[in-house]
Amino acid sequence: MIRRIFTFLLWGCILPSFAANSSDPADNSRAGADGPHVFYRGSKIMVKYVVMRDTGAKVITQYFDAKNEISLTCTVPETGDKFTFPLKELETESPAIYAETPQKMLALSDIEGNFKAFKTMLTGAGVIDAQFNWIYKKGHLVLVGDFFDRGLNVTECLWLIYKLEAEAAASGGAVHFILGNHEVMNLQGNTTYVRRKYLENAKRMNEEYKFWYDNNSELGRWLRTKNAVEKIGDYIFCHGGFSPDLSLYKLSLQDINRLARQNLGKQDYAIQSAEARAIFDTKTGIFWYRGLAKNLVSPEEFKRILQQTGGKRIVIGHTIQSDLTANYGGKVICIDLYHEENLRQGFMKTLYIEDGFCYALDSKGFRSSVFSVSFPQKKTN
Repeated sequence: MIRRIFTFLLWGCILPSFAANSSDPADNSRAGADGPHVFYRGSKIMVKYVVMRDTGAKVITQYFDAKNEISLTCTVPETGDKFTFPLKELETESPAIYAETPQKMLALSDIEGNFKAFKTMLTGAGVIDAQFNWIYKKGHLVLVGDFFDRGLNVTECLWLIYKLEAEAAASGGAVHFILGNHEVMNLQGNTTYVRRKYLENAKRMNEEYKFWYDNNSELGRWLRTKNAVEKIGDYIFCHGGFSPDLSLYKLSLQDINRLARQNLGKQDYAIQSAEARAIFDTKTGIFWYRGLAKNLVSPEEFKRILQQTGGKRIVIGHTIQSDLTANYGGKVICIDLYHEENLRQGFMKTLYIEDGFCYALDSKGFRSSVFSVSFPQKKTN
């Protein structure tokens, strides 16, 4: 994380920030508790856990005949937490357009496998209780990408989202998981930012890391139902941002998501169509673009982007900020913050939208209008 701060200070986030990975000597992680990992092998469903024993990391393998036989448990030794959940039947694709803005909506991005930070914000915001149950009723939780890499609890973060998604739907609410560039890289089998822990676990499990999120894994199948961009009421959510280059293709949100799903997991050279290449482009594609976060788009270009998306405001992650930031007269809201550093100082913060008004909400439940926006703000508490 120190290296990430250093990169930010020197380059202003022009380049992707680097952290410890499998080739980085600063990464001293080793095989450790992880899982469950669910794989489909012929007619069987195989579940593997890595657990810690006195003699070190040990792999436990279970076999099942059907999903409805399976109850899974995630254990997080770093925080002492545990939660249990069933496997579910997956949708073909997640909805991408919601006509109405929900009465309350929490947006959070770039957790990067930091389970403690994720739990802290969700608990403080009243999204979950101490047992990790959904208590947000008809509220919406929007997760704006990059829940992979850097942290040591990626698996547990993903399963918690998977669990809450079903519980939210049953309560009339929703969990929206928007894909980021790190989700894309992991689905490609790109281990550039993957911690050594996961690579060592893969060897012990005898399951190559590049297959952890393929079409024969539950998490891989689930991730392939997700969107690159969603419109919820007046708000557009995507990880990196819309670039003028991408807007020239005049793709609808449905087109972007369709092409993204069709090409998830493919190496860049294998993506054939010009439209799909524009979506996945590592500089101007929707998973990677930083121009909106850096005010690099002209007013005319931005107007064209809003007209194309049909939204009034765009919420993005990806480009780290020292605080919640609103650009373009409050029409672009940047929510990627220094979560790990903030947590060390005893707080977390993210975007909260209630009755169409935007606030900064911290992990103690206090909301405030601490970032300048041009649209009306309600009185703060």
